[in-house]
Parts: sequence; structure tokens; C-alpha cells
Amino acid sequence: MDIEMTPFGKLKIFQPKKGFRFGIDSVLLAYFLNLKPSQKILEIGAGSGIVSFIALTRFSGCKIWALEKENIFLECLKRNIFINNFENQIFIVAGDLLEPPFKLETFDVVFSNPPYFKIDTGRESPYENRNLACHEKTFNLEIFIKKTYQILKNRGSLFLIFTAFRLAELIYFLKKYKLEPKILRLVHSYPGKEAKLVLIRAVKNGGEGIRIYPPLYIYQEPKNNYSEELKKFMNFLRQNS
Repeated sequence: MDIEMTPFGKLKIFQPKKGFRFGIDSVLLAYFLNLKPSQKILEIGAGSGIVSFIALTRFSGCKIWALEKENIFLECLKRNIFINNFENQIFIVAGDLLEPPFKLETFDVVFSNPPYFKIDTGRESPYENRNLACHEKTFNLEIFIKKTYQILKNRGSLFLIFTAFRLAELIYFLKKYKLEPKILRLVHSYPGKEAKLVLIRAVKNGGEGIRIYPPLYIYQEPKNNYSEELKKFMNFLRQNS
């Protein structure tokens, strides 16, 4: 398989040389998570596992089940778990969300970075693993939300990062399937720029009421360094991951 190792802080991450490779949205999702060791936790579409690895750096004592179906990412996950000594904390589940290999209401927490683009929208890549990660090739947003609802326990939490362009649609489907939005944070490239991404936490059968956090800026200004908030988190990862 065409795989290479990419250092990230103290972590060593194997990922495809070409096609889908983790980006800043994975880091932002890991930053947004709030996990406890007592919870049963699932990442849907784990890819190389970078979000789970960062999460375990932040929340020691947790264990995460990583659902993935693509062979190249399953191989990356195996190598990454071994090389980073996470054998007792991350457990690979080879499978598909459409036919999840879990009983109903299994997990306290689910997190994911689902495909942002509807079918036939957005730029297609020559690499199929990138198309599957970025485009709704095998399931759409509604199916994703419905299936997630089924495997979450009552009052369980769903953490997502998604394109802000489809925020209205995302909230509509969350509420349709009784996943009540509780925390929302918009992500901007830099101050004065429109939001590109949204971080959201929803609770299964939760009561109404949502907290809107201050905007998160990736950069201080165009073509500049990371914002102070993100720089602080990146420094934490370099020192602790």
C-alpha cells in the first residue's frame, strides 16, 4: 500500500501518500471534544485515527472504538496504534455505518468528520479514498444522522465538524432525529472572513436550548500565523502528544 509516516508532535501518523490526508479540521474536532474515561466512545470514519490519537492525548484513561471500512485506512490504523502504543486504548472496528456492527444504543459518545459535499457537488479528486471522505458517495447526511441516533445511548452526545454552508440542513436533520443541538461554534479562517466550518455537539433526546460559543479563528490574519487560541493548542500537542 502507498503509505507514508507523518510526524505530528510526538505522534507518528501513517497515512496515504496521495488522496485523503488529515487536515486542520481533524485537529479542530479533537480540540472540541469533551470525553470521560467512564464513557464508551466511537469515532465514525476514523481514517488514519488522528482525531482519536489527539483525543487520547487530551483525555487520558479513555478508550475509543474506531469504525472504518477502507482497507488503506485500516492498515494505517493498525500501524498507528502499534507505533504510538495505543493497543489498549483504540480498538479497530472494520465495518460500515450503513450496517453498523454494534447493538442499538451502545455508545455514550460518537464523534465524526463526515463528508461535507453532496453527490455531484464540490471538486472531484482522482483519488477515490479522498472522494469517499469528502463526498456523500455511499450515504447522505440524513442517513448518517439517523444511524448515529440508533447507536447512541439515551442522552448520549454526538460531536461533529461540518461545513458551515450546510448548517441549516445539519440542524434540521439533528432535530428530526431527536439529537438536540446543545453547543455550536463557528470556525473562521481569520477575523472578518465568513465562517467555513461549524463545530456542534448534540444530545440524544436532550432538552431544547443551545449555547453559541465565541467564533474560533484559525489564523490571526490572511497568510499569517495561527491564532493565539489555536497556537496554544498546537503547542500543547507538540509537548504532550
